[in-house]
Parts: sequence; C-alpha cells; structure tokens
Amino acid sequence: MDYKEHIRKKDGGLQAILSYKEDRKWKQKSKQGFEDNKKGEKQAKQWMHDMINDLENHMLLNKDYKNITFKEFIDIYVEDRKVNLSDSSLHILDTACRVNFNTLNHILLKDIKPIDVQRCVNKMVEKNLNSSTIESYLSKVHTVFRFAIDKYNIISTNPIKNIEYHKTKKEEKHALTKSEVYSLLKKIKVLRSKQYYITSLLAVKCGLRVGEILGLTWDNINFLNNTLKIDKQWNKKNGKFTFTAPKTKNSYREIPFSNEVKNELLEFKNNFPINIDNRILKRKSKDSFSSELIRTYKHVGFDISVHELRHTYATNLISNGMDFKTAAQLLGHDVEQTMKTYSHVNDDMLSEARKIINMIS
Repeated sequence: MDYKEHIRKKDGGLQAILSYKEDRKWKQKSKQGFEDNKKGEKQAKQWMHDMINDLENHMLLNKDYKNITFKEFIDIYVEDRKVNLSDSSLHILDTACRVNFNTLNHILLKDIKPIDVQRCVNKMVEKNLNSSTIESYLSKVHTVFRFAIDKYNIISTNPIKNIEYHKTKKEEKHALTKSEVYSLLKKIKVLRSKQYYITSLLAVKCGLRVGEILGLTWDNINFLNNTLKIDKQWNKKNGKFTFTAPKTKNSYREIPFSNEVKNELLEFKNNFPINIDNRILKRKSKDSFSSELIRTYKHVGFDISVHELRHTYATNLISNGMDFKTAAQLLGHDVEQTMKTYSHVNDDMLSEARKIINMIS
C-alpha cells in the first residue's frame, strides 16, 4: 500500500494528513488539534504511524466476509462450535443475540464499534438485569468476536472493550444452621416426597449439584465403603436431557457419606423400582425439577435453592477444620475457587475465638 504523510499548520495548531492508495484510488485520513510545537509534531507523526498499522491490518483481513452481518456470523459461529458448546452456553448466546444484542444483528460485523455494544448494555441496565447476567451475555458475545478475529480474520479488534455498567453486589449465599437443616429435612420427609428428600439429603450431606444427583446411578454408590462416585451428570445435550460429562474436570470425584445417608439410600432403593438406565432418581428435566424443589422449600418456610444446601455442606467442612485442598476435592472445585468463596468461614471462626478468649480472660 502506498502512503503519503504530511503535517501542516492549521487553526493555530498542526494537522496530520495521511494519504493512501486503496483499490487504485487515493484516499485520505486527517486529524487536527495537535499543538504547534515539537511535542505536537511528535504526536501527529505517531497518529499517522498508528493509522498506517490499522490500514495494513485492514488489508490483511479476509475480504470474503467483508459484507457479513453480526447475525449471519452468529449462525456460522454456532454451526462451527456446536459440537463443543453445551446447551446452556448456546441458550445464553441465543438469548443474548436475540433479545439483548438484537440491534447489532443487521450491522456489518466489521462496522460494529464499542459504542454500539455500550448502547446494548445500557438497555440491559434499564431493564434491571443484574451485573452477573450482563457479564455472562458480554462474555459469550466477546467470544464470538474473538472467533471472528482468530479463526476467520474478518475483524482486527474486538469491539467489546471499555464497556461500562454498574456492578451489583452479589447476594451472599446463606448457609443453614444444624437446626435449620434438621427442620428442613424433617418437613420435606413429612410431605412424603421421597425424591425431594433424597435430593436435599445428598445436597446438604454430600455437597452434590442437582445435575450430579440426577445423574447418579446405583453403581455409583458403594454401600460397603460408604462412598459415592461422580463420573457424569444429567444435563441437556442437543436439546434433550441425557447423561453428560461432569461440569469440570475437578467435578470427577469420590465422596464419603454417613450412615444416615447410607440408610436413607438403602430404604429408597428397597421401596422404589430400579429403572432401565439404573438412575437413582428418574426425572426427565433438571430445570423443572430444580424449580419444583425451590417451590417445595418455600412451602416449608425456606427461601433457598439446592445451591444453598451445597453451600451449607461446604461451610460445615471448613468450619469443622477441614483444609481447603480436601474441601475443594470433595466439592469438585479448584483450591483457589474454594479459598475465595469460603475464606470468610475461617475469619468467622477467628472472630468467635476472640469472643471466647475475652470471656475467659
């Protein structure tokens, strides 16, 4: 590409003019407002240097997709990545593009600017979406633009940068007390809903996720050693609920359980027929089952989800002196994540120790 650089005085300052040849035609970009001194001249030259880099990067872009819109590229991205993306990721991306970034759909991918993205985010804020939801949508769309840069070479920069929105404080998860756990399990048992009871028991006494509980098969349970093995989960794949790999590589684990859990599982196994796929709980949809559990908990006076029961299990491990590495292994987390989430438990224990010391001093 041919270039001509020129700096001239204009309106009391300096103006940088960059002429360049593209498709046999001379075009021009200019910028003024630089100070009429050596510093201003240096800044003008740097601006032209940056512009030349941008133009050369632009020349290297894949021209086959120069007229592709955001919506059209989303379709290509999904087609290329669908074997590697979970149904939940596809659902989040679909919602993001169809509802929250829909104003980008008919804009050429190469023409989308950070301000276009910012306007989409502003609308999400106006709809009172919390910051974690906005962050999730932005992350998925950021990955799409990254794909357009790295794999297709359609654009050279990612327009999702310097996006501003108010970060709402995450609501702290509540760990149930020992008496609350006892009350909850007792009330659910009285309802004679054995599936809800077993699920709640496995969540609060073994720290399992809903998908992991629904993915348990009887061969995962070792009644001799009082352990259960997590090697799969029940989740959506290609639009249908089925066995899938655990959430992360750390989710593969073996968890010890108490005699209380053992006796309840044995009773459940003896009273309910084993289904053809050997699953302990024969529920088709993880999502609807989770919603049913939340309604059941509210019915018996607890405004929680299964996640709070898993959080209670983790809190009990740490508060009873278990080290973070072992706790992380049982939870299916990495150690850093566990320390970040539950370090406050040790702080609470230290605070309680101070109170006791003051009382006995």
